[in-house]
Amino acid sequence: MIERGHIMEEFDFSFVKGSDLLKDFSGDIDKVIDFYKQGEYNEMIFNARRVIEGLAAKLVELNGLQNDRNSGYGLSEKLAALRSDAKYPARIMRLFDRLRTYGTIAVHATAKIDAWSAQVALMNFHDLLAYMVSFHEQKRVKYADILLNGFVRK
Repeated sequence: MIERGHIMEEFDFSFVKGSDLLKDFSGDIDKVIDFYKQGEYNEMIFNARRVIEGLAAKLVELNGLQNDRNSGYGLSEKLAALRSDAKYPARIMRLFDRLRTYGTIAVHATAKIDAWSAQVALMNFHDLLAYMVSFHEQKRVKYADILLNGFVRK
């Protein structure tokens, strides 16, 4: 059973503070963690989705992938552009997809996100950010999901 407001030790977000890639999102990432600690899981996931929307836009720009199709606000189009560039592995793109889907569920007032789903979403959020910092800044950040351990830039 997951204790309310308990972040597992593996969810160490300290790498965010020293990241140039994530500096614009640092305050919003702190909000995600605070909402998790408070048991406000719908708000946590909604805010995590907002962060990944901003991150996806930044990655599209960073990789020079802007075009008429993805210049708007649509996360799906930005993810399609990132996926077509094939710079990021499929399993990392799936983290984006999961968080996008969790975010869609969280905005519907009738859907109450439970503690288990929130923890899974937080782990996905952590590992997506960890991968991007490791990839773009050549830092070694520990993943929460053991399936990603050893998954580094080649």
